[in-house]
Amino acid sequence: MTFKENLVARSPRRLAAVLAVAATTALGLGACSPITTMQTYAASDGVRGDLGESIRVENIMVLSSSEGAAGTLLGAVVNRGSEDTEVTLTVDGVSGGVPLSVEAGTTLLLSPEHEDVTLPTVPVPPGAVLAVQVSAPEAGSLTLDVPVLNGDIPPYDEYLPAENSADETA
Repeated sequence: MTFKENLVARSPRRLAAVLAVAATTALGLGACSPITTMQTYAASDGVRGDLGESIRVENIMVLSSSEGAAGTLLGAVVNRGSEDTEVTLTVDGVSGGVPLSVEAGTTLLLSPEHEDVTLPTVPVPPGAVLAVQVSAPEAGSLTLDVPVLNGDIPPYDEYLPAENSADETA
């Protein structure tokens, strides 16, 4: 057998070996990457946080037209536990906390149509973040950096407090 015949005879085997190594490498690298859809993240403008095993706050944000104006706190509080609980939201720079009763296995929506949480004043301008402490007796506390939005983007414009809407038209 000549050199040329030997090279032609081994080419299909080499090609198969190279393809097998490439396929194994691609599968191995793909298996090492975490699946993005398996990671939890805040898919909207608000933030989320877990308080112990049973309490979760989701998509928490504040809407206000300007620093010092009233604000609406939007989002949801989820009680994945088997007992009713009280969750308290305390906003940095605003006196008093907001107690929320959340039944076991339910989600409490924070919006003017459901559980209205209006802050008398928002101490930071839109575009900044506001420290909000979330606490529950059985789960401890957690502080979140909550974004303050100005309501320029629909549907958030519908949720600005009435005081803000009157200020903008005056």
